[in-house]
Amino acid sequence: MHIRNMQRSDLGRIVEITAVAWGDMTIHKLMQDRHGVIGNMEWRERKVHEIESFCRVAPANVIVAVQTNTVVGYATFSINKEDKVGYIGNNAVDPSFQEKGIGAAMNRWIVQHFKEEGLRVARVSTMAHDFAAQRVYERRGFKEVAWTI
Repeated sequence: MHIRNMQRSDLGRIVEITAVAWGDMTIHKLMQDRHGVIGNMEWRERKVHEIESFCRVAPANVIVAVQTNTVVGYATFSINKEDKVGYIGNNAVDPSFQEKGIGAAMNRWIVQHFKEEGLRVARVSTMAHDFAAQRVYERRGFKEVAWTI
C-alpha cells in the first residue's frame, strides 16, 4: 500500500468509497434521523456531494491510499499558513480494507506534511460516538480539547 496525492481520475473511486464507508459516522445521517431529509437530498447523497465538491475545489488537499493499483481510502486536509494550523478533514477507507492501518497511515502522511509545511498545530474533529476514529487520533498523539454543541 502506498499513499499519494489525489489525481482527477481517482474521483470516481473516492465517491464510491464515500457512498459505502460512512454509515452512522456522519453528521448528515444524524441530522436526517432527527429532522428528516434536508434540502431534498438524502444524507448519503449529501455526504458524497460534500466530498466530491472538496475534491474538485482543492485536489491538492486530498490524498489516497492505493493497494494493487486500486484506491482503497482517501483523506482530506486544509492548511492555515498564517496561523500555522493544519486541519485533518474527512477520511474514509473501503470497508473491505478497514482494520488494516490504512486510516492511520493516511493520518501519519498528513501530519508529516504539516510538519514539512512548518505548521505548529494539527487539528481534527470527530463524532462523539466514533470510537474507532478517536482511537486512531489518540494513538497519533491528539488530545481532546473540547466538546461542542
